Amino acid sequence: MEVNDNTKKFYDELEGKCEPEILLEIAKKGIFLYEPLCKYDKIKNHKYVVLISILAEQYFMINNDVQYTELKNIILSNMEYTFTYKTKVINLLIVNEFILNKILNEKNIKVINTFKTIYKEIFLCLYKYKFISTNVFNLFYEYNPDLYYSYEFDIFEFLYYDNKCLLLTKLNNILERKNNNKDILDMLKDIVLDYCRDLNLLIFLSNFFCKNKIQLHTRPYYRVPLFFPLNILKEYANNFFLPNNLFIKCNNKYYEDFLNFCFSDDNLNTVYTAYIRSKSNKDEKYINKYLSFKYHIYDCLEFEYELYKIKNNTCAVENVEKKNIFDNEEEISKNNISDNKIVENTNFSNSINEGIKNIISIKKEENESNDNDVIYYIKAFDNQYDKIYNFNIIKEYYYDEYNIRAVYDPYLIDINKMNTLNFVKTCLNNYDFLNNVLLDPNYIFNINLSTNFGTEILLMRLTYLISLIHNKYNAFIIEILFMCIDNSYITCDPSNRVDIEIYVFEEPTDLELIYKMLTNTPHKIFNSYCRGYY
Repeated sequence: MEVNDNTKKFYDELEGKCEPEILLEIAKKGIFLYEPLCKYDKIKNHKYVVLISILAEQYFMINNDVQYTELKNIILSNMEYTFTYKTKVINLLIVNEFILNKILNEKNIKVINTFKTIYKEIFLCLYKYKFISTNVFNLFYEYNPDLYYSYEFDIFEFLYYDNKCLLLTKLNNILERKNNNKDILDMLKDIVLDYCRDLNLLIFLSNFFCKNKIQLHTRPYYRVPLFFPLNILKEYANNFFLPNNLFIKCNNKYYEDFLNFCFSDDNLNTVYTAYIRSKSNKDEKYINKYLSFKYHIYDCLEFEYELYKIKNNTCAVENVEKKNIFDNEEEISKNNISDNKIVENTNFSNSINEGIKNIISIKKEENESNDNDVIYYIKAFDNQYDKIYNFNIIKEYYYDEYNIRAVYDPYLIDINKMNTLNFVKTCLNNYDFLNNVLLDPNYIFNINLSTNFGTEILLMRLTYLISLIHNKYNAFIIEILFMCIDNSYITCDPSNRVDIEIYVFEEPTDLELIYKMLTNTPHKIFNSYCRGYY
């Protein structure tokens, strides 16, 4: 296949003369890039690394001004790339200290807004590189026990900074909760299908799944990460997901292999249904631009197909029986897998089993809780992590009848109760305290206060941010911290105020009470920074 040949030529050149112009020309024709070019000293600092990586849909790192200018030009050019589902150029960026310094001084609004789309990763990097303190990180880190805070950050730390504890700890936590929550399973699928671009991660995750006897039901569309050649995908496909219930037979062997190894049952149904329709409608097409470019899968409907139902969970053609043609899409949907659970798999390839014994595991410390991973980041990036911080925030989570996480907080809808909060009584109603906070944002961390109420946490965060605005701190950092609040009705103009959007109802809304609390303190200057609008 042409892309496979291009990939071989690319690596021959990369490991040989390594001429950037030649590498770029090959990449434009289509290649697979097995790992980021930042690992290759001869090329990692050249500006073409950015475009080559984007064309190959691989992660990349910015190490100098020339590369940063190249990335800015790509962002501003609105160039279109044929990517898989969900991918954007900015999602391929490995954030490092160099680019953080560039972002903090960036003036172009479009570029700034682009970087803000990866604010979760940037927030963690701001902490890693000490742009924000441990106290600030602890205050604004919003932990959700069922989701990763940032897939990319933990993966990058694992692969490129030899900091393996973060990803390993979270994977171990997943195993402990795997049978209790659908979100856990979706998270594993996301990691494999959307973020597994580096071959080293593919191999590691395959070992992890095999060692722990995990196989998942596929999600719609694909059952492998489409960032590698078909021969690699065939080797690893069944290590992550259960085999399909369907098998599609085609008079083109390459198409048959690709469809059955890479497509989910949903997609096999889609191809077959389109094929049946095409018999009466010659204009019917089934083409995916990405598959055409990377895998030479063009119009699937030019070939003949038969669809089978698999017996005994094997994909051998001799063990399948012919499946009746579906008359409509509704009947097709009835045959899709609806279960979503982890099942044990005992059939692994010998090559994978050989690597399992070397898998890295992490030992938990005594009395260490799985309920809050903020401590793992603090341990990783603060050599004083064993210090007892005076500012201690404890959040209490519960799930409603729809299994949606929420913070139990009776104070958010009652102004009288809100006035009894310790932070309100001792801080927001105290002129001297507010004056000191306006003089120094970090003064807020002098208080000794624990809370599990979302209202109190929100008031602390907004108080800290008002002081940052008052002291004209870096606007980008202020905006990232605001985004960590994760409330679209609370916004900011980093130059002069906090905006809280208020809706008028018969009963006061929660944000209206927050607004009243922040604009009726004893300190007029503090009050002036918060503006409500209806």
